[in-house]
Amino acid sequence: MCGINGFSWDDRQLIRNMNDILSYRGPDQSGVFNDRRMTLGHRRLSILDLSEKGRQPMPNEDQSIWLVFNGEIYNHMEIRKDLEEKGHRFLSNADSEVIIHAYEEYGKGCLKLFNGMFAFALWDSGKNLLFIARDRLGIKPLYYHYDGRNIIFSSEIKAILRNPLIRRCVDRSVLNQYLKYRFVLAEESFIEGIKKLMPGHYLIYKDNELSIGRYWDISWDPAIKKPLGYCMAHLERLLKDSVEKRLNSDVPLGAYLSGGLDSSLIAAINSELREDAVKTFTVGFGHETDEFSYARVAAEHIGTEHHELVLSYDKISRMLPKIIWHMDEPNTDITMVPLYFLSGFSRKKVTVVNTGEGADELFSGYHHYRIASKRLGFVPDLVKRSVYSWYYSPFKSGQRKALISYPYKEDRVLCGYLNAKKPSDILNRILWFDIRNELPNWQLHRVDRMTMAHSQEARVPFLDHRIVEFSARLPVAMKQPDLAGKYILKRIASKYLPKEIITRKKQGFTTPMHAWLKHSLEENAHEILSKEDITAAGLFNYSSVSDLLRKHRRSKSQLPFRPYSFQLLVLMMFQMWHKMYIENDCRIMRF
Repeated sequence: MCGINGFSWDDRQLIRNMNDILSYRGPDQSGVFNDRRMTLGHRRLSILDLSEKGRQPMPNEDQSIWLVFNGEIYNHMEIRKDLEEKGHRFLSNADSEVIIHAYEEYGKGCLKLFNGMFAFALWDSGKNLLFIARDRLGIKPLYYHYDGRNIIFSSEIKAILRNPLIRRCVDRSVLNQYLKYRFVLAEESFIEGIKKLMPGHYLIYKDNELSIGRYWDISWDPAIKKPLGYCMAHLERLLKDSVEKRLNSDVPLGAYLSGGLDSSLIAAINSELREDAVKTFTVGFGHETDEFSYARVAAEHIGTEHHELVLSYDKISRMLPKIIWHMDEPNTDITMVPLYFLSGFSRKKVTVVNTGEGADELFSGYHHYRIASKRLGFVPDLVKRSVYSWYYSPFKSGQRKALISYPYKEDRVLCGYLNAKKPSDILNRILWFDIRNELPNWQLHRVDRMTMAHSQEARVPFLDHRIVEFSARLPVAMKQPDLAGKYILKRIASKYLPKEIITRKKQGFTTPMHAWLKHSLEENAHEILSKEDITAAGLFNYSSVSDLLRKHRRSKSQLPFRPYSFQLLVLMMFQMWHKMYIENDCRIMRF
């Protein structure tokens, strides 16, 4: 796991600056390549082949091709064997070298060979061609800026902003999306002119021109017409193989364990495939929403070496600006806060962790999926769209109109996804949207930034593309035959986990948000959302912000997801991000 940077001109100081700001992504080594036409930078977190032979930027034998790579290719040994049979010779045991030789042999077709999480840039000097690619599900990030002639790219926005020629300007077209969906859709980012390379896509930059193509997409047809027993056996084989591939590491490896079905199943399979005890980690607040008791049950049943972290409100409040700085873009997934501390806590013992992300989106685990498929099945599409959009929105349509201070067009991207011809049923349409949008832009974004903030690599076995492809074609009844989701996964998990873990009500990784705000953040909220700062940014009407602060102060409820608390946090996180990324003012880090 690493940080990658690069641009299409000669500036050694800029590439050093970009590498330096991403030092936490790769504390083990820093490297630079430059041939005046292309400059590449790399920060290395050593996971496989810890020797100097794994250093990047990495060349081929005649140094006509150079690679910077972030991620893991889990099937690199199989690919290596095939390439060696074709005459390729390897100088290291690193998975990164496989990318170079696979490109030499197959060109951009090499992408279809890779099972992994990755973002890489490969400079082919003989063809004057830059080849950039991102993994199928968007587990690893890649941003770029192209001005019509030159390109600059990086694992994170903050590194691109080290170029003083990039304007620090909010892309106003996406602010409504943030307030409506909790994240930004498609290829845009919050910074005008900086884009994301979409999951399952590649980019080619040649002779100052840029083109983008897709190499992978989810196929929902034809539906699998096999009995439940066959599908269970096949899915279990895929899961075990996926976990086994993600155990390959030359540094200590553990697992996050919340006590929920997904992380518990991954930890259990981890334990079955290893001889030593798996180190597992969980986090809480000393609050009734904590999952410590379930995590302990799972850990005892599996036989892990279990570790717990209890957080205080004051510590969270002090670190919130730094967490937002690491997030790189505003993000409303408040579970980033406990995850940040959990990563730092577990990093003292392990460098790599396996996690349970992705299972809910693949097998229909969230409550709103059940509402959509069971209660909206016979209502008009317009009503389906409205209800689903309502669930996502921190701010409803009227609230956004009152809050945003400039004219904007109402976003219709979600409607377009729900009107798509495939998949045909409402449940799979929603899963499709979430896999394409919420998963990479919200959940995986949070996992990458919070773990890499502590130089830790997070692996997501459920998002092996073979499992994603298989789950998409499963009959809906195997995902959700009634109001309880993840049916087939629960049947498999019954072989590995106690009944109380499998049958417990879906809880999620909760945060006592309202109590936290009341306890520690309310005073800072008024300073962060001051009239002076809100007016200077020119994006929100202060009267609406002030009204929200007043409603929150008067609220007596202690429910963890009180609407005013969530809305207030959405604005606070954006405003703190705006201070750091747009105004280039990091004095807010004092909170």
